[in-house]
Amino acid sequence: MTARTESDEKYLLDLVAEVLAEPDYRWQHRFPTLLGDPGQDGKQRPLPVDGYFPRHRLVVEYWEKQHSAPVAIMDEGTSISGMSRGHQRRLYDQRRDTWARANGLRFVILDYRGFDTEERGPLRRDPARDRLRVAQALQAAGVLAEPGRVSWNLGPYVEQARGSCFICRLAQADPDLPPHHVIWQGVDAIAFLSRFPVVYGHALVAPVSHYEQVAGDVTLHQYLSLHRVVHAVAESVRLVLRPERIYILALGSQQLDAHVHWHVVPCPPGLPFEQQQLSLFNVEEQGVLKLLQEEGDALVNQLCAHLPAWMQDQAARARPKDTLQSIQVR
Repeated sequence: MTARTESDEKYLLDLVAEVLAEPDYRWQHRFPTLLGDPGQDGKQRPLPVDGYFPRHRLVVEYWEKQHSAPVAIMDEGTSISGMSRGHQRRLYDQRRDTWARANGLRFVILDYRGFDTEERGPLRRDPARDRLRVAQALQAAGVLAEPGRVSWNLGPYVEQARGSCFICRLAQADPDLPPHHVIWQGVDAIAFLSRFPVVYGHALVAPVSHYEQVAGDVTLHQYLSLHRVVHAVAESVRLVLRPERIYILALGSQQLDAHVHWHVVPCPPGLPFEQQQLSLFNVEEQGVLKLLQEEGDALVNQLCAHLPAWMQDQAARARPKDTLQSIQVR
């Protein structure tokens, strides 16, 4: 028998997590108020949902063949409540849907018939093809757009940015600087999550020293050394979030944000072409993603785990043990 963690259900839910860029979703999650029928002891116990994606307020169920067609081995027998197991399954399917919608959650069903399957129902797996079909299903259900966006107010940002160099202040651990999620800091470079992300996983890499020209202020060796960090952070983002593509841009201006920095931005899978590339950076129209503190903490921990050993070793040597955690999650 196939282990549960290797099941088609888990395989497809992991693809949903990649498409939504929410790798820390909850598999087989139970809500205390979503209850099954009374058991032999008269108690009702929580029903599991296949996948719960809290950042998107989304429940995803994978319906295998027995959810929509008779399957004798799965339907035979009687439940404790006296109904057939097949009838109880259909009742619970409807109960999950009704409960989710009543509690303000979106509910999406991935039906096995939307994928290539063998005659008895198991998937013929093709991750690239299946990821596209998952993205199409989520897009049709209206859940691909990033939630929690807020409008971008340029005025206060400009006023703050002109007052001082926030990257220099961040590198020096200025306690008066608004909190940032630092992914990594070494002797020459620092990487951190954007406080105004265009998408989930939007990170920045910058030199610790205050350089203002991408190439002119550094030697070739320094430039390549910085890009070694850019590459490592980009690979970490790619491995954690599995985007369609990674964008790397050196932006800024001598008039504002003069400190050299590179944006590392994952392009979400399934995003329509007209919303990709520079359109992804149109914050005036789209706003920016509102990232909760605990979401940023969780993402930083995952990104740090995928950094190469030389970065992890260097960071460990550079940070005092009692301040490691506080620096990471600022």
